[in-house]
Amino acid sequence: MPQTTPEYIYVEKPIIEQLISMGWQYIEGSWDNPAITERENFKQVLLTQRLKAAIKRINLDDNGNPWLDDMQVQAAVSQLERLGANRLMEANQAATELLLKGTTVLGQDGKQHTVHFIEFNPENIHRNNFLAINQYRVDPPWATGNRGFIVPDMVLLVNGIPLVVIECKSPNLDNPITEAIQDLLKYSNQRGSSQPEGAEKLFHYNLLMIAASRGRATAGTIGANYEHYVDWKDTIPSPQAEIAAQLGASELNSRQSLIAGMLKLANLIDILHNFTLFKTSGGRTIKIVPRYQQYRAVYKALHRLQHNQTRAQHGTDDQRGGIIWHTQGSGKSLTMVYLIRKIRTIPELRRFKIVVVTDRRDLEKQLADTAVLTGEPLQKAKNVKKLEQYLQQPGAGLVFGMIQKFKGGEDSEEAEIEPIPKNLNPSENILVLIDEAHRSHAKTLHTNLLEALPNCVRIGFTGTPIVKAAKKTTLQIFGSFIDEYNIRKSQEDKVTLPIVYEGLEARGTVTQGDDLDQLFEIIFADKTPEERALIKANYATKTQVGEARELIKAKAKSMLRHYIERILAGGFKAQVVASTRLAAVRYQEAFVEAQREIVQQLEHRAPILQILDPEVLESRDAETRFFAQALPHLETIRKLEFATVISSDKGDDPSWKKWTDKSQQEINIEKFKKPLNQDSLAILIVKNMLLTGFDAPLEQVLYLDRSLKEYELLQAIARVNRVYNDKKTEGLVVDYYGVDIATALSVYENVDTELAWFDIRAELPKLRDRHQRVIALFTDNHCTIDDVDACVDLLQDERLRVEFNDCFQDFLNTLDTILPRSEARQPYNFVRDAKKLGFIKKAVADLYRDEKLNIVSAKEKVRALIDQYIESQGIDPKVPPIDIMSLDFKTHVQHHRSIKAQAAEMEFAARHHISVNYEEDPVYYKNLSEKLTEILESLADNWEEKVEALRKYIEQIQTGKTTDETGLDPKTQMPFLNILGEYSQKQLPEIAQATVEIVEHIRQEVRRINWGSQIVQEDLRRWIAGYLDDRDLVSYSQLEEVADKLVQLARRNRDNLMA
Repeated sequence: MPQTTPEYIYVEKPIIEQLISMGWQYIEGSWDNPAITERENFKQVLLTQRLKAAIKRINLDDNGNPWLDDMQVQAAVSQLERLGANRLMEANQAATELLLKGTTVLGQDGKQHTVHFIEFNPENIHRNNFLAINQYRVDPPWATGNRGFIVPDMVLLVNGIPLVVIECKSPNLDNPITEAIQDLLKYSNQRGSSQPEGAEKLFHYNLLMIAASRGRATAGTIGANYEHYVDWKDTIPSPQAEIAAQLGASELNSRQSLIAGMLKLANLIDILHNFTLFKTSGGRTIKIVPRYQQYRAVYKALHRLQHNQTRAQHGTDDQRGGIIWHTQGSGKSLTMVYLIRKIRTIPELRRFKIVVVTDRRDLEKQLADTAVLTGEPLQKAKNVKKLEQYLQQPGAGLVFGMIQKFKGGEDSEEAEIEPIPKNLNPSENILVLIDEAHRSHAKTLHTNLLEALPNCVRIGFTGTPIVKAAKKTTLQIFGSFIDEYNIRKSQEDKVTLPIVYEGLEARGTVTQGDDLDQLFEIIFADKTPEERALIKANYATKTQVGEARELIKAKAKSMLRHYIERILAGGFKAQVVASTRLAAVRYQEAFVEAQREIVQQLEHRAPILQILDPEVLESRDAETRFFAQALPHLETIRKLEFATVISSDKGDDPSWKKWTDKSQQEINIEKFKKPLNQDSLAILIVKNMLLTGFDAPLEQVLYLDRSLKEYELLQAIARVNRVYNDKKTEGLVVDYYGVDIATALSVYENVDTELAWFDIRAELPKLRDRHQRVIALFTDNHCTIDDVDACVDLLQDERLRVEFNDCFQDFLNTLDTILPRSEARQPYNFVRDAKKLGFIKKAVADLYRDEKLNIVSAKEKVRALIDQYIESQGIDPKVPPIDIMSLDFKTHVQHHRSIKAQAAEMEFAARHHISVNYEEDPVYYKNLSEKLTEILESLADNWEEKVEALRKYIEQIQTGKTTDETGLDPKTQMPFLNILGEYSQKQLPEIAQATVEIVEHIRQEVRRINWGSQIVQEDLRRWIAGYLDDRDLVSYSQLEEVADKLVQLARRNRDNLMA
């Protein structure tokens, strides 16, 4: 890369300088000579000489001397080079395992001995070699010569192993980080392209992929999408002020913080060794590295463990523990795993017995994997007696206990827990990690556990803030906060999504605190007093009301309709919280019945709905609009599945087993985590299960039908705050019970629950404001959205088009949140204006051929409304603008009433035509482009002459290329002649003859079945270069360039050549 570009000056160079200051060696890369980067060729990604030297250096015998000979070293390197996996994630997982565990080689004693590739001991990391290389060219297997290679801006290698790839982008770009991530995905063949684009082998060993620009950098891993690349906002263990001073900055920007925090020599090795995990979710393997708050929390916890006083030293309480509050969805449970892994690498802490108490089932697997890495068995306590046995054992160990094992079923009012004897183990070398430490339903267990281990270290983890009344007690038990990562911070970091709360104030809503008389007035308002009295006699308690079949049927029907209207189009899923286990079972049955009714109604109404004009539909009732919106999704609705997940009890009905059986529950949970187009299980119904510790990013809505308070409410609503893709911008909680969320959360400090949720009604002022902004863009320029032509003329200004696109998108996003509520149409009809604006956007996109204005950027629900309106105006939104070569193009131009619009139609149609077809005949279309520029500049303000000149220009394009004196075919031969003519000094007849022969040979090649093979195309390129050289048609220095261009033409014109 030239060292004068903004990308180099403002991004790449500062990164290089910061890395050098941190101890990284640096080599300036070369695109031409692999030896400069210590490789024999560009297909190599490992620097084998550095790797071999490092293997000898870090693998020492008991006397501190190297013991490996060259053959043994080569055997170890071969293991790392041949991973035996075809897919990128599988190869990366295999490579990571080798880097962490090492491999084995046969020693001189005839036994297998472990060989490590990286020195992980913090005291000896200087034995590793840290090298940064910029412009690191890598050739994929199919690349030849100077074609097809990739050049990441920077690669960081440890012992010659490429662990980090950094892509830099100029700050002058609109979205530099997004473009950098796009390149990283391209380099690693993760963009889903039909043809390989990158060099996967470079990423077999990858730990971090970093996208960087002037003031910001984000990091992701193999398999991460755009939304999973995050900032690193801490430099622990070094103070941020210290790093800023070293860099001569008043404060660190995001890029500097990430480089200092993740790429510090010790930190990078630490992240690989102790903070890298693989897990399976929804049938996919996911690679995980820590977020900055997880890394920070672990280091703060370790500092207390190593430096604070024990109970004996302090005299009253152990000072080594505390509370880690990391909000739901930010990876709190993984922080526990990271802490355990890290503890086992510190000699003075290895002797600790670690006891984990949680309700997270998936945590058990992560702990089991951790136990394998640390070489110790995981002791799983299935009951209190077993827990007591494990706690009493002297020495180290890893003990895991799930709260569910120690208490009654879901519907138990109190958890009867067998007490654990006091002073069971007085050791100071015991660490107790308690998940959701302040939860009342586990209070007895926590108290007993801590009394049994009076001198232990206590670290409490919580995903919710601590209620004001309990804060003092909780802090007395565990100590002060070790680390805090609140809701606001997680949303700022885009680690979690905002949650919208929607209270349904319709008939059938049970209001918290109402007496039974009031409840029955609300629920059964359509019944006579006598009928209500009879129902009340049958359902004498609030619990029985919650279990009432009539009420559950009504609510399930409403929920399913809401799901179809709000959630289904995005492909997301839902969860229902029922009042009891019986209610949960009845909900599943009610959903099946509601589904059957909706499908029957859709089938019955389809003939009328399919021909109903969108404008007429807008005036119809909400019921008709619902079925019209649902009709395109009929087949999906028909296949929807619903499952209940509840705990078991001795007196359960045998038919409940399909919902209480653990193996079936696991199957249903995995089905639920898969995309809707892969598995139709759309709605899970629970009572208590899956309300905490359940991570399903596809879940977007939670329907509440029971009372929830305090931490239970915060944990439940957080099920919908997980990041999934760019279509999921918020989670949604819909209240069918009447939970007063503000009152329920008033037990917390305001700062603790800030941004925990926002009422959907608070979106209405935002909707009005965003609507006013987009309308003002037109009214401020003296036109209204009812005058489509004037609006389209106005938006010829590209700056205004960009502003309109942004304002309109904001308006649609808020409208999508409000729909299908009546406030979207009354008292002001925002939907009507959205349709008109969508029509204007389509007209502008078509006229100016501006693909950035494609309505596809809107969410599915709003886009469907706009598409229906556009269709009602006689335009198919899925059909692209009329092509310049169409027989109807002239008539289409004349339909524009404005002479400016006619000129714009022809100008932008011509530009689009040139852009789309340029590669078919670059010389011809370059000339066309220059001619268009000449017309526009010479007749800038003379509209009538400009229209006439453009009309003749369009006619010239439509006439197409004509046969000249050479007699060559304009479509198949002239493009090749034009290229040769630009480079050759020979006479035209000789060039024409050569063109005929070259094209004939190309025809034979493109007809081959394996034409798509890079090898076949490379053979063609060599043949063309040889042909041109033999006949001295172009200079020797230009042979490769011309041959490349002719092969590119062959690829682009294959269909014409085969005709």
